[in-house]
Amino acid sequence: MGGALHSKYGEGAGVKQQRTGRLSLREWFQRMFRQPVRGFYGQPSVYRSGDRMEIEQFQRILLYDEEKLCLEFRRGRFTVYGDGMRIETLAAHRITLRGIFLRTEFSSS
Repeated sequence: MGGALHSKYGEGAGVKQQRTGRLSLREWFQRMFRQPVRGFYGQPSVYRSGDRMEIEQFQRILLYDEEKLCLEFRRGRFTVYGDGMRIETLAAHRITLRGIFLRTEFSSS
């Protein structure tokens, strides 16, 4: 009975196997608590849940009515089209809208 050696773990069990894609607990914690990339918190963000939309890090409001909101960002314009939109909260660089949202559009400057 000659030939290759086999073990109960399969051929080449003694050779280091490739990673399975699973993280060790230590690696998971390191990734979970690492610092975000530079400038991450200053990036424009849009969150939508049902009839509520929150937009962060805009420069100024260019146009607003119940059917259209146009905001200026550092690198372009963001427009929300809808029906019955109203501003719920407004802060320096954050706006929260309520209404029916039909579509959004971004154009770079």
